[in-house]
Amino acid sequence: MSTAAPQVFATRLSYAQGWEDPRLLRAALAVGPGDDVFSIAAAGDNTLALLGDGPDSVVAVDLSGPQLAVAELKAVAPRLLPLDSYRALLGLDGFGRRLWFYHYVRDALTPRARSHLDALEPQLRAGLLGAGRFESYLARFRTQVLPRVVGQAAVDALLAAPDLAAQAAVYDAQWDHWRWRALFRVFFSRPVMARAGRSPEHFRFVEGAVGDVFLGRARHALRGLPVADNPFVQWMLAGRFSDLERAHPYLSAAGHAATAAAAGRLTLLQGEASAVLEAAPPGRFSAFNFSNIFEYLSEADTARVWAAALRAARPGARFAWWSLLVPRPVPDAFAGRVRVDAARAAALHAQDRAFVYGSFTVAALDR
Repeated sequence: MSTAAPQVFATRLSYAQGWEDPRLLRAALAVGPGDDVFSIAAAGDNTLALLGDGPDSVVAVDLSGPQLAVAELKAVAPRLLPLDSYRALLGLDGFGRRLWFYHYVRDALTPRARSHLDALEPQLRAGLLGAGRFESYLARFRTQVLPRVVGQAAVDALLAAPDLAAQAAVYDAQWDHWRWRALFRVFFSRPVMARAGRSPEHFRFVEGAVGDVFLGRARHALRGLPVADNPFVQWMLAGRFSDLERAHPYLSAAGHAATAAAAGRLTLLQGEASAVLEAAPPGRFSAFNFSNIFEYLSEADTARVWAAALRAARPGARFAWWSLLVPRPVPDAFAGRVRVDAARAAALHAQDRAFVYGSFTVAALDR
């Protein structure tokens, strides 16, 4: 990774919620009792989904201190707050005593998390799940672009579609016109996203224009995947989840209870994945959620992560990761040891509700 990237990512809340589909990850890794999981933390959503499946331990790593603080808050608060109060803390109540709930759980957090979250009190008051740089970018899309190019009635009609056929008909009749296509390409172009939604470091290894790529993926999601149980599309279009029981697993009643019961099984570490894996004992982990970190690494740094991961992996360990715009297969030096299940990965990726990713990979270490 470039010397600039860790500094850029370490100090910023890029994401306040997860933007990868936990259904794919849980199906691919199938963790449970006896498993020890390595996970990229991000804002905690998928890490908590894996934790809720009952492994013996989860070690979650991220470069970003603020993101780890958000993940810690999501992990610790269910032990102290009932479900409704927990959801209110995260800003899902419309209004409420969000800061009161934060200060109620604050003393249970680590000093590192308290420091970051104290600085985020305005965002906590406004609604923490909308506080990341990417969520703020989507809010501008939702409030400034959508009303001008499709109109609120078209948004409401898509969200209310009773089935997939009706949803596709709404998209074809009310969305798929030149204004939508043109504005979408501009708003989700590399220059605009690098400046306002992500960062230039996110695009360091990307080649070519990306607006058309994302438009095609958005069309697939808005026409071909049910919006009714798609929390990613719901947040993008409405800034809320239509059914919290079918949103991210940790927000459900079962997920809240599983997180509360998992005290002591989650470790959050700040740093680079390769360094944490290099420091782990041999055979420490049986499952690996690599998120899409390889997207932002050089081929040499990708190989370093894999070398460390295979050293820390047990025989038969499972791996899963996404690629957004930069395909990163298993490096040639390790391809003989890692079996990629291309058919299973493709079947899962076809149903990926977080539709922006170009591929999903499922693999296992030979026994």
